Amino acid sequence: MPCDCVEIGNAVLYCADNEKILPFLPIVDSTITDPPYSNTTHSNSRTNKYGAGKRHISFGSFSNAKFLEYVELMLNKTNGWLVFTCDYRHAALLYDHPAFIRLGAWVKTNPMPQISGDRPGQGFETVAILHSGRIKKEWNRGGGAGVWITPAANKALVPTQKPKSLIAHFFDDFTKQGDIVLDPFMGAGTTGVVALQKGRRFIGIEAKKEHFDIAVKEIRKAYEQCSLLRIGTRFEHKEQEGTFMPF
Repeated sequence: MPCDCVEIGNAVLYCADNEKILPFLPIVDSTITDPPYSNTTHSNSRTNKYGAGKRHISFGSFSNAKFLEYVELMLNKTNGWLVFTCDYRHAALLYDHPAFIRLGAWVKTNPMPQISGDRPGQGFETVAILHSGRIKKEWNRGGGAGVWITPAANKALVPTQKPKSLIAHFFDDFTKQGDIVLDPFMGAGTTGVVALQKGRRFIGIEAKKEHFDIAVKEIRKAYEQCSLLRIGTRFEHKEQEGTFMPF
């Protein structure tokens, strides 16, 4: 499927509807991503980040059916691990799925306080861990627990942006050098940034143009830094825009 995209080093970035483009992409080694949460979770989200007053914040959301549809789409394009942060309501839908392996937890050291003050604040997010079964199941931390303790992102560039420290843990635990890693909900490009820093190849998809532009900027900056430090990808620098398929 022809599509305008940007290539930066070993990262190929698509500004597109991922449901339409995913069937035409190659199978990747692992998928690490952050799909939309449920409408119930997002409908009551408030923030006082931008001033003293509390106000609602708007996010995209997935129904249960849409969430399960995307799980299948991602598994169909993944040789091994599919790892993603998710709503606990969505996570509950996965227990009987044949690809389901474990629920993990991202424990935040700086969680958002409960603004209403009438209940405990949410101090962790669920991490869904699935495996397609196409290759042998193994991960890089032996018998270690699926718990990751790290702060939430400061100065997030897009709503719900995950911290680089968390994504770096996922790369260390579930991927290896040279792997192709997919993020079909790329947002600000954090997964792509970590992929280049860790010496992985990357395919990212983002539907919102304003978020895609941020991702391009962040991944370009990361690639230039990797090139200067002689880390990350082993290929010579190339950056171009056009119509092509990755790798």
